[in-house]
Amino acid sequence: MLTFYSPGANAHEPLYGFGPHVLFKGGWAPHITTNFSGKLVESEYALGYGITPAWTGIAEVGFSDASGPYQASFYRLKSKYRFYINNQPGYSHQVALISQLTLPAQNGEPGAFDMAFTGGREGLKFYWFASAGYGLRFADNPVKPGNRVIYNFTLGYRPFRVNYYKPDIVFFVETTGFTFQRSKNNGEPVAESGGSVFAVAPTFFFTYRNLAVRGGVQFGVWEDGFVNKPDTNFKLTVEVHL
Repeated sequence: MLTFYSPGANAHEPLYGFGPHVLFKGGWAPHITTNFSGKLVESEYALGYGITPAWTGIAEVGFSDASGPYQASFYRLKSKYRFYINNQPGYSHQVALISQLTLPAQNGEPGAFDMAFTGGREGLKFYWFASAGYGLRFADNPVKPGNRVIYNFTLGYRPFRVNYYKPDIVFFVETTGFTFQRSKNNGEPVAESGGSVFAVAPTFFFTYRNLAVRGGVQFGVWEDGFVNKPDTNFKLTVEVHL
């Protein structure tokens, strides 16, 4: 009781992609994320809540110094519904549906509504996760940004087998890709728009009881069309399940 014991706190997921895990009913999961990319610093404050044993709601707010003083950059509401789970000795298979609405905090910035299916296998030694989705993008100006296809794949490995009461670490290799459709200006396609990007990220997931620390570095490795691949960036997340 003194450690706020939670069986869900041992769940592992990708840092840059999606995963199918949800909170237990009535559980809370506050977390803080910091992202460094060159001289740009971004942070995210989030709070998750287990609405049912299979449905988690998450509220997030992001801050950035991209356009001057450190200020709010987005507001996001996320829903994760796990509709399949198969637990067996030594592994667990899960599949979930994720939807998220992102609203910009600054005028002229685009917003988005994304939906994706995500699933994977969590084992004693090896992990894999995969997700695919589609995002509608919108803006309050005549130029509508192109919608996007989202896809992720992750492999993970646990070098040491431990139990809940000891520190645990899992290493991942994550791949993330986006394909953007052409933007439209007053309903007409913009010729110099659209394209695809792909990135790779080695990450880690460290847990001790109900505390989790995730971190990693992402490298943009491929770009096509009129979209720039992500700059090399570092991300760190601290999360606790209560």
